Amino acid sequence: MTVLVVGGTGRLGRLLVRSLTAEGERIRVLTRDPAAAGALRAQGVEAVVGDLRDPGAVRRAVAGCAAIVAAASGFGPMGTSSPQNVDRDGNLALFEAARQAGVDQVVLVSMHGAAPDAPLELLRMKYAAEQALIASGVSWTIIRPTAFLETYLDVVAQPMRRRGATLVFGRGDVAVDFVSVTDVAALIRVALRDPGLRGRAIDWGGAEHTLNELSDAIHAAAGRPGPTRHVPLTLLRVASVVARPFSPFASRVTQAAVELYVRPARFDSGPERARHPELPVTSLAAAIAAEWPEGRPLDRRPAS
Repeated sequence: MTVLVVGGTGRLGRLLVRSLTAEGERIRVLTRDPAAAGALRAQGVEAVVGDLRDPGAVRRAVAGCAAIVAAASGFGPMGTSSPQNVDRDGNLALFEAARQAGVDQVVLVSMHGAAPDAPLELLRMKYAAEQALIASGVSWTIIRPTAFLETYLDVVAQPMRRRGATLVFGRGDVAVDFVSVTDVAALIRVALRDPGLRGRAIDWGGAEHTLNELSDAIHAAAGRPGPTRHVPLTLLRVASVVARPFSPFASRVTQAAVELYVRPARFDSGPERARHPELPVTSLAAAIAAEWPEGRPLDRRPAS
């Protein structure tokens, strides 16, 4: 069967495309980037150039597919993309195209905490997409991961090269459930093949860590002790409001940082994990080793 991966050039999508291709699946990716499409084709992956917000492109991408993984997000710094027009409206168009094309299954990557009254727009838009998928008549599985461990490792480590310091939002002492994209990709692959996961919304977590623990682990992996710079919560709150007219992305990031501290993602993933003992539980150390082999991206020039 052909599996369409929407969001196949993102962190999770790239890993999923590689693993499914290695397992012999026929994969198609919808991407806005012609260069990314060319690179995918060179790897033996079918690529359709188009935007999730363009119904015509979506119909072309969906045609002939037996399954779809909806893993796109408008949260990032992607021009006019937003949670509203990607996570909600784009997915709604995707689900309607799937229904019309007779697609057998859709796996939606939502987020832990998705709800109609969630404080973050992204979580509200994810919830709207969930409800649309459930009502679509297409067989579905919804996966709600907690915060991606690798994403936050990148954020915390970002200043290392220039200043030798890590960056933490707030005091960094609140425990948050982080899950590796490796673990999420593994669950998606199971969902594509196991009929027992159809019609289920699955919250998927990993292990609890504070941002300070992430910072300490990054410095240890780099073999270079250094400072951790903290951004005060009050400053984050102000920035989330002030940045909104000029940089919606910066506003979303700072608001999310506040929410991570005020309402951290915490839940007991043990019962759900027990249903799938064969799936990986990627540790913080393993995630760091995979992200930065030999610590190279942590290399830095002396602080000026």
